[in-house]
Amino acid sequence: MTTAAPGGRHRRGREGFARLRCMPTPLPRIAAAAAAAITVLAVSACTLTPGPAEPATDPAADRLRQDGYAPSVSAISPDEHLLCAAGEERAPECEDTGQVRWSLPLEGEYRLTGDLLMYHVDTGAQHYDNLRTFQAVEAGEGGVFYAENALVRMIDADTGRVRWTTDLREHPDADFLHSGLWSLYADTDRVVLRYGDGFVQVDATDGAVSGIVPRPPCTGDLVAIDGDILVLEHCPDVEGTYQALELSTGQVLWDHRPGTPEEMAGDLLRRDSWVFTDAVDGGPATAVEASSGRLGPAGLGTIGLTRIGVTPDHRGDMAVALACAPDGVVSLEAEPHAPGVRCTRPRLYAVNLG
Repeated sequence: MTTAAPGGRHRRGREGFARLRCMPTPLPRIAAAAAAAITVLAVSACTLTPGPAEPATDPAADRLRQDGYAPSVSAISPDEHLLCAAGEERAPECEDTGQVRWSLPLEGEYRLTGDLLMYHVDTGAQHYDNLRTFQAVEAGEGGVFYAENALVRMIDADTGRVRWTTDLREHPDADFLHSGLWSLYADTDRVVLRYGDGFVQVDATDGAVSGIVPRPPCTGDLVAIDGDILVLEHCPDVEGTYQALELSTGQVLWDHRPGTPEEMAGDLLRRDSWVFTDAVDGGPATAVEASSGRLGPAGLGTIGLTRIGVTPDHRGDMAVALACAPDGVVSLEAEPHAPGVRCTRPRLYAVNLG
């Protein structure tokens, strides 16, 4: 700590530099028989005014510095929407094992936090069974559904073309979107989005909103869907206790029923399509494991979201991932409105697993 020496002008503490400003104060006039009145000025008071604070640090920024981060380029760096289709510039190499099949630049604000995990500011880092930090993607019949909180898209799994986009902010009944998206589930007919304070159902064909349930009586984990019925666990907050909710009306059909997920009606929502990631040699970048000893494109904060089985023998499988392009961090300075460092090139992309 640096303190002000006699006649000094600055003192430095935990808050950074502070400037000492000394104000002159006149003393009373002193009469003298043989002299005219004089005025003596003396320094009698000093006030402390704050100076600029030291820049705050962030764990993600510290980690990037520690790992020697330097911007580099990979296959997900281009700012344009990369497709894989006949007649496209990237065909047919985009179908090779380990190659990026398609890459979609994302519109929301993404940040790298903590141990370099991707974080979408509007959605929030919601955990599913304490295993996943970002559950906003699902593979359906021939497509990938992805939600940036209120913005929902369906993407053709083979080509990467966006089939439809729905902005849930256009629906006033969905006034709970600020509570953050917890998870997304899809089947052949519909997509169910579970927010902290409600549910939204959209048609899988065109993205039309077909059901909204605000503020359900239970906010437990969604474990099964049976037609118009949602089965929630931890209702109340006890493992193995379930509640059934009618999606179209929000009505509770039955409550406080003990059992196991296998005993509940409907299609169980299992999360067993794991996608593994590994570190890229040199620096903080990571990548999807495309095959034995082979990695996909380098990125920052790579999250393997889901695996898509295209063929029965799995030779056409793809991994869908979320990452910040390795040249997507331009500043390591912290910002007060959100944790982490900003990613300027967030990407949703698919890698051929072979």
